Amino acid sequence: MDRDMKEVQDKILEVALYLDAFCREHGVVYFLMGGSALGAMRHKGFIPWDDDFDVFMDRKNYRRFLQVAEKHLDTKRFYLQKENTEEWPLFFTKLRMNNTTFIEEDIRERSMHKGFYVDVMCLNNAARNKVLRFSQYLAARLLVARTLGSKGYRTDRTWKKLALIISAMVVRGPVFQGLMDHVRRYNDKETSLVGHFFGRAKFKNTSFPREYLGRPRLVEFSGHLLPVPEKVEEYLALRYGLGYMEIPDEKTKAAYPVHAVFVDPTTDYSEYETMENGKIRSLIPS
Repeated sequence: MDRDMKEVQDKILEVALYLDAFCREHGVVYFLMGGSALGAMRHKGFIPWDDDFDVFMDRKNYRRFLQVAEKHLDTKRFYLQKENTEEWPLFFTKLRMNNTTFIEEDIRERSMHKGFYVDVMCLNNAARNKVLRFSQYLAARLLVARTLGSKGYRTDRTWKKLALIISAMVVRGPVFQGLMDHVRRYNDKETSLVGHFFGRAKFKNTSFPREYLGRPRLVEFSGHLLPVPEKVEEYLALRYGLGYMEIPDEKTKAAYPVHAVFVDPTTDYSEYETMENGKIRSLIPS
């Protein structure tokens, strides 16, 4: 493994282990998701070329996590970057570490905390009917497009440009709230499916049977025991296909997204910024 990537992963693991201890102390149930769950099962730790760590919770536990974090988070070491705010307009929460730097291209000059982080996602109850479930997914994609567009997101892909244009024209005021309500419309009902609609996964990979979650199953992750869904094998097969345990070829590895363009595990991100005419200017070369 590349020494620099190992250093990055070790620092992310510090955040993850704090999150784990915090959740256990306060009775919050969570699970490793996506690539983090895959890394746990296939590599007993991080995917070697991955600089990301994701967890998800059902809505009840997500709400509890936000509530107890408000009161009990170690704010000397960590910062809770809440979803759907001026600072962080997307629809999941980040737990960031103070006095570190993890800069991604699209936030380089945004006024926000830029420390190392773990993503904390909320699962929403999903409709059994595929058409209704797709409407939840579509509503979430429009919300994400509107949010990204309003914050200056740019893309070269035609279909993404179209989504940004349409969402800018349509998703305003009550329409925004109506779409959010639609994504969450089943959260007061007991559904057999749950889904994470605000991530990058394609529609067919966003939802899965609630029973896959079950009771958290502790598995090895970089020398520690962390929770994955009880039926993690079924979850990963649905998310990545039946061959999820196979190591991908070099071409596939090379296409894997690397999030950070600059990191410093021991220095606060503010040391790499300056203010010009009331705006943040990055001191990191493009």
